[in-house]
Amino acid sequence: MRQRNPRNPLSSSTFLYTILALLAISILTWLFITNDKQEYYTKTDYLLGTYVTVRVSGDKTSPVLLANAAFKEIKRIDEKYGNNKGIVEELNASKGKWIEMDQETAFLLKSAIEVSKNTGGAFDFTLYPIIKLWGFDDINNEKRVPKKTEIGKALLKVNYENVEISPDGNKVRLLNGAQIDLSGIAKGYAVDMAIMKIKSIDEKATGFIDAGGDIGIIGPKYGNRPWVIGIRHPRSESADKVIDYVYMYDGSIATSGDYERFFEVDGIRYHHIFDPATGYPANNGVISSTVIHKSAMLADAYATAAFVLGDSPGVTFFPRYGALAFLVREDLSTFKNKGFEVYLSK
Repeated sequence: MRQRNPRNPLSSSTFLYTILALLAISILTWLFITNDKQEYYTKTDYLLGTYVTVRVSGDKTSPVLLANAAFKEIKRIDEKYGNNKGIVEELNASKGKWIEMDQETAFLLKSAIEVSKNTGGAFDFTLYPIIKLWGFDDINNEKRVPKKTEIGKALLKVNYENVEISPDGNKVRLLNGAQIDLSGIAKGYAVDMAIMKIKSIDEKATGFIDAGGDIGIIGPKYGNRPWVIGIRHPRSESADKVIDYVYMYDGSIATSGDYERFFEVDGIRYHHIFDPATGYPANNGVISSTVIHKSAMLADAYATAAFVLGDSPGVTFFPRYGALAFLVREDLSTFKNKGFEVYLSK
């Protein structure tokens, strides 16, 4: 009698389960390796008069290296354009003399002048005499409500047209006692330049940079998802409470609010965003302004202008300059430029 072959110890079902198990392990290993490239590194430091956070993931470069490169660039700009530093300090002490400047400085000043023109002077980077008068030029200075005569005298020096650039673009001078404060545009510029630096090292890097509310997107979250950014509730004591969310794959967003830096006297809140026409904190019924723009520099500047202009016809022209505004009024109702709603949904 012919002997039957002994039964294979590894049955067909057992064999199938083994293959599936090995396949599952392979998939998990592949996912682990793939996701490892999307691990985000976060670093925070105090620069530009605020806390700056870089959250970045590299495609083929260490995120630590990318974050360090970004902070090096931000520090360079802070030292060059910060208040009482670099070219700003030199210009404010120049007493009307021509000062040599490089192409980067010319670009920044021309951009500031352009936004000032586009907003009818609502954004004005010659407000330093007013800012100093109120004590907002330094976090450690005593804040006070100046006399009307003091404000009137300081306003004589305030006008962006007092900044004159030579025809060849290599020199600048300040007329009529003007002094500048570039904090309303240089912070966003630093974000733009830091992102550019990261992209020059790793083109497919993703993440974002947040410089005290000026946020620039490096790239979509995990390469294909939007970053969810909360617009802070301007009257909540909690910084985590939001009034709405925006969803961004790229571009920049900046917010200005009367809750950022302020003091109170006799129940009246005096904040740091001044109306160049009056020399007093802007008071037009708006308590928060958020602007989306492809450039963090311009989002920064237009957000300041939007706060000063308030819910007025001037803000309706923002889209022609590539800016979209979201305003929060005192009663917590909102105004949005047409097109902003695109960013309110995933």
